[in-house]
Amino acid sequence: MREYLSLLMGIAIIFILINPNIVSANNGADRPNEDPQIIIARDSWMPEYKAGETVNLSIPVENVTSTSATNVRVSITPGDPERFPFEMDKMTMTKYAYSLSGRSLFSYKVKIPSNTKAGVYPINVNLTYETDYGLTGSESATVYVKIINEHKQSQLKLMGIDFVGDKLSAGKSALIKLRMQNTGDLDLKNIELKLGGFSSQGFNLDNWPDTQYIKTIKGQEIKLVEYRLLLDSKLESGTHALDLNMKYEDEADKEYTGETKIYLPVDGKGSTDDLTPRVIIDNYYIPSDYIEAGQTFALTISFFNTSETTTVKNIKVSINSDEQIFTPVASSNSFYIKEIKAGEFKEKVLNLKAKIDAENRNYTISADIEFQDEEGEKYTEKEIISIPVNQELNLTISNIEIPPQVFAGSPSSLSVDFYNTGRTLIRNLIIETEGNFDTQDGSLFIGNLEPGKDNYYDVMIIPHEEGSVEGKIIFTYEDEIGEKFVREQDFSLEVMAYEEPPMMDHEMGIYPEGGKSEGKKRYIIGGIALLVVGSLAFLVIRRRRRKKQEEVFLDE
Repeated sequence: MREYLSLLMGIAIIFILINPNIVSANNGADRPNEDPQIIIARDSWMPEYKAGETVNLSIPVENVTSTSATNVRVSITPGDPERFPFEMDKMTMTKYAYSLSGRSLFSYKVKIPSNTKAGVYPINVNLTYETDYGLTGSESATVYVKIINEHKQSQLKLMGIDFVGDKLSAGKSALIKLRMQNTGDLDLKNIELKLGGFSSQGFNLDNWPDTQYIKTIKGQEIKLVEYRLLLDSKLESGTHALDLNMKYEDEADKEYTGETKIYLPVDGKGSTDDLTPRVIIDNYYIPSDYIEAGQTFALTISFFNTSETTTVKNIKVSINSDEQIFTPVASSNSFYIKEIKAGEFKEKVLNLKAKIDAENRNYTISADIEFQDEEGEKYTEKEIISIPVNQELNLTISNIEIPPQVFAGSPSSLSVDFYNTGRTLIRNLIIETEGNFDTQDGSLFIGNLEPGKDNYYDVMIIPHEEGSVEGKIIFTYEDEIGEKFVREQDFSLEVMAYEEPPMMDHEMGIYPEGGKSEGKKRYIIGGIALLVVGSLAFLVIRRRRRKKQEEVFLDE
């Protein structure tokens, strides 16, 4: 920090030495008493929208002074593209206003996909402006919008199996029909179903493909999917299972996968039904591939009575999890099912909340099942399922610090600070700079950034053409489960042509007003000061980079 203050003070001294009139110019009578002060969306502002609608996102912006701001540009950008609730033609949307006095609304037409989850989403707002007396300024803020989703999120489920008769016969071919239902309100498409779990002495396909395709299934619709199976003649009597893998997309092209088992009763060699009923968990569902720490979610558990003859009753199920990571919401950890008939399924939905400080890994949930048969005989079972938990990454990035003047062909330094404001480790953090310019040491490997830690990134850029230059600083990193994230911070520079200082011609007497000696002295002082500050800037940046390399070395 002290190095930066020294650098800024040196630059200020140089400008005063080179042009002492700059101080008096800024105190001219044309400058108003106060500069514009702009507020983006006061704290109480948070609009509410419904998923599936096309809306106008209107952001209130207020200039609280009497000094007008001109050439106002307001842009909205996603802080995290994976959590941005809007569909837009471009990743950045910008609105323009010639003048801003008082309060104005900047509106953006956006569409909210039907599959957007209900919740509160952050939106980055960046504003730049000018004034009639040459001042330029900028403001930025993070605003929040609330999304309501009244649609039941779509999910593909196996609702039952149809075939001729009560059982399949060993040694014969049989046609089975899987009843697949879209249990949500939104359409599913590009459905791919693959049946597996075949063996030489069990089930095989009878000249039938193992993968079936369905173009679309509307909300709440049921469609039948057929498979022809060949049962081995030595297959024993009892209930046998095959695997069904599912892959499908929703209306917004988001892909989902799932797997379940299909249970088929077989009349074959011997008997595996010893009249002892069993209740097992045959399947379970969570709303996504993993659960975010601190999130409340619905866990759907399917219980299956494996007996072919016996109805089970008075079923009590007690749920417990590793380290009490999951706690029930608005209920106890036990529930009751009146009965499950022979060969039937019963589903139960539990609302659970994951601990906010849970680590990234899979946690087991145990289900202790107590039940009775038709004669009152008591039985117990214990089933285990696994739920993956992931801590949400939160990499906070500051505004990019850019120099006030950038010249073509001359190196300029950009700097940005960043912070791990989440509860989990950010892994393999790499920072790079791209744009229509050359860079020096433009790529930096940070490695791991622990929760609560901060760091910085400096880069030297050398633009070769004057005018507007666009660039971006790219942050690439991973979470604990290896999922990759990319964040980009855009910036723009106005590059000016480099102007040589006027030549000191002894014969023509070209010196600033005040005589040869005064003009010569001023240029010599200015040149020396520029050289000193340039050297100081180089040393500061090099020292920071060396310090960063040492930190990376120590971390490793």
